[in-house]
Order: sequence, then C-alpha cells, then structure tokens
Amino acid sequence: MLIGVDLVDINRIQKAIERTPRFLERVFTPAEREYCLCKTNPYPSLAVRFAAKEAVRKLGKEYSKGIRFHDIEIKNDEEGRPYILLHGLAWQRSQENRITIDVSLSHSRNQAIATVIATRGVFK
Repeated sequence: MLIGVDLVDINRIQKAIERTPRFLERVFTPAEREYCLCKTNPYPSLAVRFAAKEAVRKLGKEYSKGIRFHDIEIKNDEEGRPYILLHGLAWQRSQENRITIDVSLSHSRNQAIATVIATRGVFK
C-alpha cells in the first residue's frame, strides 16, 4: 500500500489562476474546470483537486515519474463521492502494477487536503 497526502492553501491556487490564466488549462481537465467553475466560489474545489493530483504524484517516483496533471482526473459519482479517473501514463502504470487508487478530499475556508491510497490487487 502507498499513501500520498497534499495540503494546499486555497488562496495560493486562486492567486496562481489570477496571475497565470493558463494554469487552469494546464492543470485541470475540461470536466474538472466545468464542474468547479460553475460554483459561486470555484477556488476550494479547484484547490482540493490540485491537492489530489499532487498526492497521486507523491506515491513514489517509480509510479509517478512522467505523469502529467491531465493524466489524473478527479470526478464525482452519482452520490457526490470523489474518485480518481486515470488517463495516459498513469492509467498504463496502474494497469501494469495492478494498482487501484482511492481518494479522500476535504477543505476548510483556507486550506484543502487530499489523501490517496494506492493498493495492489488483481484486476478482473
């Protein structure tokens, strides 16, 4: 089992987006942008997704080397629970290593935190 955790200041993400508008496109998938930007205050949702992507990238160099932000997408199921959808190199490595990733997200007024747990299993 591997665990990755990341904590970010929401204000830091907001400033990065305001300073560098391409940050949104570089880090977040179209679906993530659509989900977050329809909110009155999108920054907590964006920050917690950024934290989740960073937490996945902290799972270890052998897994995360070369993985891009767009290879990691944070979605919500029908009941609103977050899950990670992998693409590209991240998906390929998860399949090769039989890794599944679970995520937990939370944010306060000022900070966002994400914890990911990667476990090895057998895919059917």
